[in-house]
Amino acid sequence: MNSNLNIEGIEKKKTGKIMVRTSKNEIEPFDRSKIVKSLIKEVNVPKSIAEEIAIEVELGIKSLNLSFVSAPLIREIVNVKLLERGFERERKGYTRLGMPVYDVTQLIENGSKENANLQHNPETIHKLVADRVMKEYALLHVLPEDLADSHMRGEIHIHDLEYFATRPYCFQHDLRWFLKNGLKVDGTGENTAIAGPAKNAEVAILHAAKALAAAQTNFAGGQGLDFFNVWLAPYMVGKSYREIKQLAQMFIYEMSQMYVARGGQTVFSDIDIEYGIPKIVADLPAVLPGGIIRDSITYGDFEEEAIKFAYALTEVYTEGDYAGKPFFFPKPNYKLRKECFKKEGFEEFMISVHKCVAKYGTPYFLNLLAGYLPDNVFAQCCRLVLTPDNNDWDDFHRGCMRTGSLQVVSLNLPRIAYESKNDDELFELLRERMEIARKIIEIKAEVIKKRMESKSLPFLTQDVYGEPYYRVDKVVRSIGFVGLNEMLQAYLGEELHESDEAWKFGLKVVKFMLDTAVEWSKESGLRWVITQTPAESTAYRFARLDRKYFGSKAIVRGEGNSIYYTNSSHCRVSAEIPLFDRLRIEGSFHPLCNGGMMAHVWIGESSPNPELLWKLTEKIAKKTLIGYWAYTKDMTFCKKCKKVIGGINSECPICGSKDVECYSRITGYYQRVSGWNEGKRRELKDRYKIRLQ
Repeated sequence: MNSNLNIEGIEKKKTGKIMVRTSKNEIEPFDRSKIVKSLIKEVNVPKSIAEEIAIEVELGIKSLNLSFVSAPLIREIVNVKLLERGFERERKGYTRLGMPVYDVTQLIENGSKENANLQHNPETIHKLVADRVMKEYALLHVLPEDLADSHMRGEIHIHDLEYFATRPYCFQHDLRWFLKNGLKVDGTGENTAIAGPAKNAEVAILHAAKALAAAQTNFAGGQGLDFFNVWLAPYMVGKSYREIKQLAQMFIYEMSQMYVARGGQTVFSDIDIEYGIPKIVADLPAVLPGGIIRDSITYGDFEEEAIKFAYALTEVYTEGDYAGKPFFFPKPNYKLRKECFKKEGFEEFMISVHKCVAKYGTPYFLNLLAGYLPDNVFAQCCRLVLTPDNNDWDDFHRGCMRTGSLQVVSLNLPRIAYESKNDDELFELLRERMEIARKIIEIKAEVIKKRMESKSLPFLTQDVYGEPYYRVDKVVRSIGFVGLNEMLQAYLGEELHESDEAWKFGLKVVKFMLDTAVEWSKESGLRWVITQTPAESTAYRFARLDRKYFGSKAIVRGEGNSIYYTNSSHCRVSAEIPLFDRLRIEGSFHPLCNGGMMAHVWIGESSPNPELLWKLTEKIAKKTLIGYWAYTKDMTFCKKCKKVIGGINSECPICGSKDVECYSRITGYYQRVSGWNEGKRRELKDRYKIRLQ
């Protein structure tokens, strides 16, 4: 019965005072001095004004004769009083962050489709509520109003805005560091157990998985491990292929089942797989079990083990999980090197890789045959591909090569076309929008430096050779772009693939962006790069906002609410053009995108031939400028008969069940189509697919 007592009403009758439900989840008598103190402390309002406001608020609340008053309501009334007195800046700082009860209810009951990688579960609900608050915080408090408004108007898009005030974007790690030094998953060892260097393969595998999971708690984006099978090859010595495959299975399952990242997700992760030991690492001293290093034992001594491990990883990916579904993470990047084509057994290995492509579409390919890419690149997230600089190579030889992207801000290119009358206006506006992105990323750098100084990013501040593991001034600053195709159509009347004039102007636009980034890099000594934005939600958001602001002038793909812009500098996905014409056009932009690129080959066959796929891969690697690409095969998984069938199907063609789940690659990773936003689902429908035969 006590739970039904009207505590506020009883207390009010006893004392005559207004009772307040506070933000500390307590009930207290109203005290106007708290308003005075908070106004002075939080926004530096003069005491006399604060006292005046507090009296007015108290009188106003008393006149309403409310049964209860909440702290948020009091704050809202105070904000009105501030605005009445012209204290707009102070009102902005005094406002409260949060969500309407209705919106929270919708998240709890229906979830969200903003990120296809999120399941509807309790952790995700908490993440999404927190995301809303942190996005508001970044826009209201961290960023100046003009920069925040540029994002809100849809001129630019700040990716992972919910983490802007707390975490950097993505990172590529060097597993040798953890194999040599052990693992502190919290970065300090104060809150978790400390592990020494792994003495056997099983522990080494677990350390690799835990390092990625631990890092994910400090980063917003993907986590990658380069030379994965190479650095672990010394741990495979003396093991049978069956044992090596068990280790590969252990790692992939571990990464696919650690459902703990960023509010109920698996770790967004990549591993780079080599065929054997590349020349650039062959002479490096190997980290041996126990963290031992002997100059006389190099990675070149473990060619056989590296190849076996590469085969084992590929087989596990090809077999899928217990139910027959594909593994989505970690994404496997297979590096194609000129030297590989000369190695015995390489073609056989590649055919095994393409069996996985034919079944699930899982592998990605990094084309180091492309003349503009060096002997090694960093690759993680959906399409981040970075060329190492001199500092990176120094780290490489010391045993801890690491880098990533601090932040990505993308430009709405079609918007620039709608607002420009001639070339001068267009490029001037492009430069202005890039400057906005630059200012935002510069603020992000200062934010992360403060977070590191306050020790709130402990994994990033652990010591590596006398410096922090994460170095803010050595990671790249990424500026992306969306909708080059629609920009060209709006400005020139032709799409990217429809004329040489449109294609060349597109190259001019992206080259202008690259030249500007290079100019900034020379001026600042920092690394500014241009990246092809994946635009999972951004292409949808930009299209909706431009349709709202520009009406029929906005050139969008799709119809109704299911509209979108074409990703980055891709050709329109529905354009029925020969594959190599598409790859020729799209590949011409890859050398200009020094922060990351991606090409997609949409496969229309349910069971493509692995050998023909391999021949296609070889041709793409040798005959195009494509630096990074993947084949996408749509799939339907039947929950009843547990079969995976090629194509998007509303019912299982084997057992007839309608209890099915469809999968495809949304941007740089596979995920359930049911979790996609409306724009991406329309894009999926529009994709023009090729057939090999």
